[in-house]
Amino acid sequence: MMDMKVAPEILPGAGAAVHYLESLLEDVIRYLDGDDAAALVKRAQGVAQADDEEALEALFHGLRTDQAVYLARAFTCACMLLNLGEDVAGRRLAAEAGPGDLPATLAQAAERVGAKAAARIVPRMAVSPVLTAHPTEVRRRAVVEREAEIAELMARRADPDLTPGEAKRVNENLFRAMCLLWKARMHRPERITPADEIRNTLAIVRRSILPALSEIYDGWSEQFETATPLTLGSWLGGDRDGHPGVSGETLKLALRSQARLILNHYSDEVRALWFDMAVTEELSPVSPGVMALADATPTPSAHRQDEPYRDALQEIWDRLAATADKLAGGAWGGTTPYASAAAFVADLETVRQSIRQHLGERVIGARLRTLIAVAKACGFHLLSLDLRQNADVHERMIHELYVRAGVAIDYLGSDEAERVRVLSKELSHDRPLRSPFLDYSEETTRELGALDAAAEVVRLYGEKALGAYIISKTASLSDVLEPLVLLKQAGLVRGGDNGRSAVRITPLLETIGDLEHGPELLRQWLALPLPPALFGEATWREVMLGYSDSNKDGGYVASRHNVAKAAATLAAQARGQGVDLWYFHGRGGSVGRGGGPAAQAVMAQPPGTVKGRIRTTEQGEMISRRFGDRPTAVRSLESLAAATLMASARPDENPCVDGCADMLETLSQASFAAYRELVYDNPGFEDFFWAATPIAEIVGLNIGSRPASRTASRRIEDLRAIPWVFSWSQARVMLPAWYGFAGGAAKAGLSAQDLKTLTEDQVFSTLVSNMEVALAQSDMGIAAKYAALCPNPASRSIFERIRAEHAQACELVLAIRGGTTLLDNHPKMAESVALAAEVVDPLNHLQVELLSRRRAGDDDPQLKLAIQLTVAGVASGLRNTG
Repeated sequence: MMDMKVAPEILPGAGAAVHYLESLLEDVIRYLDGDDAAALVKRAQGVAQADDEEALEALFHGLRTDQAVYLARAFTCACMLLNLGEDVAGRRLAAEAGPGDLPATLAQAAERVGAKAAARIVPRMAVSPVLTAHPTEVRRRAVVEREAEIAELMARRADPDLTPGEAKRVNENLFRAMCLLWKARMHRPERITPADEIRNTLAIVRRSILPALSEIYDGWSEQFETATPLTLGSWLGGDRDGHPGVSGETLKLALRSQARLILNHYSDEVRALWFDMAVTEELSPVSPGVMALADATPTPSAHRQDEPYRDALQEIWDRLAATADKLAGGAWGGTTPYASAAAFVADLETVRQSIRQHLGERVIGARLRTLIAVAKACGFHLLSLDLRQNADVHERMIHELYVRAGVAIDYLGSDEAERVRVLSKELSHDRPLRSPFLDYSEETTRELGALDAAAEVVRLYGEKALGAYIISKTASLSDVLEPLVLLKQAGLVRGGDNGRSAVRITPLLETIGDLEHGPELLRQWLALPLPPALFGEATWREVMLGYSDSNKDGGYVASRHNVAKAAATLAAQARGQGVDLWYFHGRGGSVGRGGGPAAQAVMAQPPGTVKGRIRTTEQGEMISRRFGDRPTAVRSLESLAAATLMASARPDENPCVDGCADMLETLSQASFAAYRELVYDNPGFEDFFWAATPIAEIVGLNIGSRPASRTASRRIEDLRAIPWVFSWSQARVMLPAWYGFAGGAAKAGLSAQDLKTLTEDQVFSTLVSNMEVALAQSDMGIAAKYAALCPNPASRSIFERIRAEHAQACELVLAIRGGTTLLDNHPKMAESVALAAEVVDPLNHLQVELLSRRRAGDDDPQLKLAIQLTVAGVASGLRNTG
C-alpha cells in the first residue's frame, strides 16, 4: 500500500515564524516559572519531536496531575502560536485560496465578467455573511484579543525598515504580550450566555469587520455608486431553536448593542467630515438643501456663520446623537432624532449633491461616498438579525392558540391538507387569535414575547433590521405557513388580499429526506393562492440549505450531492414559475459541515443557482479566523462578493459529460447506504462513539450557550451536528468528512477512472478537494489510541472498519487526482497540515492519557481542567471544532 502521509516539506516563512514564537514561549516560561518548569516543557517537546511514541506515552503516564495541567497549557499555547505564525507569514490564506484564479476584489471581478454583465448583476447583488452563535469557539475573548496583539507585533517585527531602537521595543512588547498570554486563563469556568456571545462577536465587528466593510466600500463606492452588494447578517440574539436562553430580551439587547456600535461609527465619520468642510460661503455657494440643514442647527457658532457645510454636518451629528438616545430608551432633548436610516442617508446625499454641483465631483471625497454606502448597507441596525425556531414549536403554539380561543380546531390532530386549509384561512383576514386576557403555557408565552420584541425592533430600526424567519425542520407546507400566523399575532404580518409580512420566510431543508422532498414542497408553496408579499419580495423566495444535519444524517458525499441537486432542481423549478430562489447556505467551519474556502464554495455551486444573491453562515471560531483582523476581513468579504459575481455571470449549463448526473446519483445513494450501515444500523456504534472520542468531555465544555444535544439521550440522532463533528476531529478521525466515499464507490461498482470523469462537475471536484484536506488532517495511528479506550473489545472492530475505509478513501482520492501523497499538488496546504501535526500530535497523546485516567475513576477537578485544555489545544491547532 502506498504511503498516505502528507508531503513533509516545510517551506520557509511560516515555519520560521512558528519556531520563533515557540522559542519566545520557552523564554517566557523560564522567566516567569523558573528553570524546572522550562525543563519539563523542553523535555516533553524533545520527546515529541523525536517521534518516539513509546517514550512520549511513558512520559505522560508518569506525570502528576498538576504537571499534566502545566504541559496541557504549554502545548495548547504552542497550538495557538502555530496559527499566529502561519497567519503572520500569510501562508494560511494563500493555502486556503487554493489553485483557483479568483479576483481579489469585486471591481476586478466586474472587469473579468465584462461591463455589460457586471452592470446587469451588481446593482441587484445581495451578498451577506451571517454571524451565528453556534458553540464552536473554544477560546475566550481575552485570549483572542491577546493573540491579535501578538499577531500585530509579529507583523511589525517583519518590517525591514525598522530602526534598531524600534526593533528592540517591538521585541520587548512581544515578550510582554507573550507573558500575559501565558498567564491568561485559557478555559471558561462557566458556560457563556447569549449576552456574552453578542458582546464577543460585536467586539470583532467593531475591531475588524466594520472597518473592513468601510475599506471595501471606499474602493467600490466610486465605481458602484448606487449599489450596496455586501451587507452583514447575524443570528446573535434571534436563534431560539433549542436554546431556552434566547428570548425577546436578547433580541432587543442585540439590536441595541449593534445600533450603538454603528451610530458611534457614523458620528465619528460625520465629525471627520465636519473638520474637512471648512468651506466659506463667500467663495462657494451651497444648495438650498444644505442651507436648510444649516439653518436647523439650534446653536450655530459665530465663528462659522459663513460655513454652511459645517453647520449642516453639525445638525446631522446632533440628530445622530438624538437617535442614539432614542434607541437606547433615553431622552433626546430638543433635537429631532432620525425616523429612519433612509432619512440620515438623504441628508448625506443633500450634502454630496451640493458639493458635486458647486465644488465638483473630485471634491466629494471617498469618506462621504463611503459613509453613504455603509449607511445604505447597515442602516441603524448594522447586522440584519434572523429569527429561527423549530417547526415543532410552531405547531404546538398554533394548537394552543386555537384551544385557548375556544375554536373547535384540533390542529395537532389534523392531517396536512386540513392544516394548510386552516392556516390559509387564518391568513385571509386580520383578526388575531391571541387574546391579552388569556394565559398561555410557558413555551407559548416565551415565544410570543420574542415575536413582540421583533415587532418592537421593526418599529425602532425598520424592517431591514430583521433578515428572515428561519424554520428549522421544515418538512411540509404547513411548516412554512405556521410562522406567518404567529407573526400576525405580533402585528408583523397583515392578512387579506393585500397581505404582507415584515419578515422574509425561509424554510430550512436539513436532512437528506428534507432535501429530496424540497421540489415537491416548493411546488406546493408557489401554488398557494396567497399574496407573494407574505413570504418576502414578490419575485424572490429564500431557501436555506443545511449542510450539517444532512451530513450527520447521510454522510459527506450524500450530503453534498443532495444539497447541490436540491439547489439546481429547486432553482429550475422556481424559474419555470417566474420566481428566483435566493439560497442561504448553512455551512460550518469543518469539511464535514460544509466548510472550506467560502469563495471556492460559491464558485462550486451548481450553474444557475447563484443569481447575484447568496447568504452563508459564519460560525464560532470561523468568525475570528476569517474576520479577526482588518486585512483578513477585507480579503474574506471581497472574495465572497467577487465569487458571487463570477458565479452569477457564468452560463447556466453544467459542463459535466453525459451520464455524469446518473453516476453521481448512484455514488450518492451507495455512499448513503455505506454511511448508514456504520452509524445507524450497527448496534455497537453508539457505545463505540461515546468511548472512542471525547464526546462526553466536550458535552461538559463551556464553549457555547447552546446545549450539545436536543435531548438528554445518547442517541446520535439527538446529538447536534457541531459536537458530532468536534468529537471526531479531536480523535483525529474526521469521519464526517470522508466516511462512505470509498465504501459507496465499491458498492456502486465505480472505479477510480469512473470517478475521475466526474471531476468535470465543479461540485464533485470541490468535494474531493476538501475531502483530501480532511484525510490529510486525520491520523489513524492516533485514532487507534482513542479506540483503545473502548472498554468492549468487540466494539473495537468498528475502528478497524473505519481504518480500512480511510485507507481506501486515500487511495481512491489519489488515483482520481493522479497524486502520490496527499496534498502533493497543494504544497502550501501540505505545509500547514504538517506544521499542525508537529504541535497537535503530542496533545492528542496527552489527551488519551488523561481520558484513560478520567474513565478509570479519577475525578480530580484538575484532571478535568487538563482535558479541557487539551481539547482547546487540539481544536486550535487543527483550526477545527465544528
